[in-house]
Amino acid sequence: LDNSSSTYSSGAPASVDDQDLNRWYGTSDFNRFQVLQLNYIYALPFFKNSSNAFARQALGGWQISGITSLFDGEPMNFSCGVTGFQSGIGNSVMCDTVGKVAPDKTWFNDTALGGIYGPTLQWWNPSTVTQPQFSQLYAGSEPCEFGCMGRGGLIGPGQNNWDLAMQKNFSLPWFAGEHSTLQFRFETFNTFNHTEYQYANSGCSGTVGFGQACNLQQTDPGAVNSTWAPRVIQLGLKFIF
Repeated sequence: LDNSSSTYSSGAPASVDDQDLNRWYGTSDFNRFQVLQLNYIYALPFFKNSSNAFARQALGGWQISGITSLFDGEPMNFSCGVTGFQSGIGNSVMCDTVGKVAPDKTWFNDTALGGIYGPTLQWWNPSTVTQPQFSQLYAGSEPCEFGCMGRGGLIGPGQNNWDLAMQKNFSLPWFAGEHSTLQFRFETFNTFNHTEYQYANSGCSGTVGFGQACNLQQTDPGAVNSTWAPRVIQLGLKFIF
């Protein structure tokens, strides 16, 4: 918990109400509530002691290794503001809420850019977040000055990633007085190639009027807007002597 870890590149709450930094006390932008990361390696026992030389050399001695990463998402900061209006100190403003802001995880048909996006995951319910009222733009220390919502109001998409590899060392009869080995590696990142969502839209666009919910006059409120990388496969050889 802190009051100043955000970069505030959008919404800039620290520039909205610097006279009371305690207003921004909340979940740190660096925080992830739960993190589990496993590193492992397992030597496959198959054909290791086979009497068949080919089976022993080609099929025995393989190892499986991997890194499994299970993370909660990052805290999300919301920003609002009606086009053409700023706060009484000349900066953007925060949002108001009319319900619990929580993960929604429903699907909708994103009509942005002529509907080419198709079915899109909506991370939070945009009817629960609204633009502030016009009266909240004054710099008069009124309740919810420049918007009521604080920092880190919602946790974004988490990550469930599996990086796996298979490897084997082949002994080579080279360099008569020395030992030499050829190591083969087959590595995959995001092995199961499932979609891992990264960030989601947070807040209202400038086309939404004062006091209106973010789902009005907006094409993609709450939509997931990016993903982590798809599966990557690489092969490697290493000569060790």
